[in-house]
Amino acid sequence: MDLTTPSGTQEFLLICLDGRKKRTAVQLVRVLELQPTFADAVDVHAPDLAALRRQVEEARAAQAKAKAAADRAMKDYANALESWIRTPDAGGAQ
Repeated sequence: MDLTTPSGTQEFLLICLDGRKKRTAVQLVRVLELQPTFADAVDVHAPDLAALRRQVEEARAAQAKAKAAADRAMKDYANALESWIRTPDAGGAQ
C-alpha cells in the first residue's frame, strides 16, 4: 500500500471497495471519515475531491448547528407550553 502516489492510493481504495468485504462508495466515504490518513491521501492526490470533502464537512457542521437551534427552540416551546398549562390564569397565548 503506497499512499504517496495517486495510483497507489487508487489501488488501495479499490481493494477497500471490491475486496473481501465489498463496500459501496458511500460506505467507503464513511470508512475514510474514520481513517483520516487515507482521506488525507485522497486530498493530496485529488484536490477536486478534497473540495467536495470540505463541502460535506461544512454541510454537516451547518446541519449540526441547525439541529442545535431546533433543539433549543423545542425546549423553549416545551417550557412555555408547560408554564401555560400549569398557570392558566397567567394570560399568554389563547
